Amino acid sequence: MSRWLVIFLTSLLIVLGARYGTFSPIPAAVFSDCETPASENKLQGLWELNRIDNYEAFYEALGQDSGFLSLLEVYAYPFVLERSQLYRIEQCEAEIALSVNYLRTWLVAQAEIEEPNIQVEMKDFSTELKVTLEETFKEVLTDVKEALAIEAKPEVNKALKFLRKSDNLNIVAELFFSEEEIKIFGTLNGKNYQEKIYYDTGELVREIAFVDSALGSTDFIYRRYP
Repeated sequence: MSRWLVIFLTSLLIVLGARYGTFSPIPAAVFSDCETPASENKLQGLWELNRIDNYEAFYEALGQDSGFLSLLEVYAYPFVLERSQLYRIEQCEAEIALSVNYLRTWLVAQAEIEEPNIQVEMKDFSTELKVTLEETFKEVLTDVKEALAIEAKPEVNKALKFLRKSDNLNIVAELFFSEEEIKIFGTLNGKNYQEKIYYDTGELVREIAFVDSALGSTDFIYRRYP
């Protein structure tokens, strides 16, 4: 057996071992029985991790020990994650759910979000508008505004509810959502952090930054799962 064949087989075993040794089946969809799904946006769906930028900042912010083994983990752990991590975003009515795995451990959470604003379109009243088109439309729009003002809206609970997580993970967070991005503010193992999730030229970016971190933010960059 030639030296190059041995090198090739060794490399193949490392890649396959990292892929299948860390495999964990994705949990069932949180909103699998959703009767009124929200309109599709670029964030929704299943994503797979493509690369990690500046993982050292994430690692150091959590107060990991320094030394050779830690330095090795800074480079080895992203290599393994990039071959195993999936990220799923679901939405049903005024709720959103996030699922992500760290090796064999899954983190699944959901939160309430602001309901979309009611938009009144002229075409909805086209059969009723005759001569005084503008006046009738203004009257209907005024009635809608008054009805919305009278009806008290329930307070939205933005706190993330964790349906599944590691027992060693101490996390509390709140989620804020718009059609273009998700923002999360919270505490992870005693460290204050903020996370921004957005779509950028075909990729999903999770930008995580810890307060007072001297190394900046860490970007987890995903591509659509095939």
